[in-house]
Amino acid sequence: MNSPFANLFLAIQDKLKNNLTSVVYIDQDLGQLKNARPAVSWPCVLIDFEDFEFTNLSENVQVATGTVVIRLAFPAHSPSAQATPSTYTQKALGYYDIEWDLHKLLQGWNPGSAFGKLCRTAVTTLKRTDNIRVREQRYSIAFEDYSTKITQQYAAATLVVQEQLDI
Repeated sequence: MNSPFANLFLAIQDKLKNNLTSVVYIDQDLGQLKNARPAVSWPCVLIDFEDFEFTNLSENVQVATGTVVIRLAFPAHSPSAQATPSTYTQKALGYYDIEWDLHKLLQGWNPGSAFGKLCRTAVTTLKRTDNIRVREQRYSIAFEDYSTKITQQYAAATLVVQEQLDI
């Protein structure tokens, strides 16, 4: 893959797939959770890239900085009210442990030599009216883009001697 976004997605997907066995489905966030019956398996992680800005360096090289958005989603299983038996409460709150494990995998992780390290900047719960719980973690990241760098082409100089000096 040539795109830094494709490579970043694949690196994150691979990291989570190999180290976060409690997550069943990992994909790009294409709006799957907006459907009444999302076509995902639970729990799932959806990955997106937002708010990338580019700054020019020189010779068409740019530095990109932006946000990797990780959405952890699962159906709410049971209540967690104070009167709920602890076994049900633990199951209801289990997603917090998955979220914590996910964060420990990503915080400070470098997804490849072309990228900087991921740094968590925010966590929020998306408010929904259905029975799906979505926790969103946001990580900042930067990378340099050399794909349009101007390459200098030099022609070899030829030295031509016109006269010979007598010394």
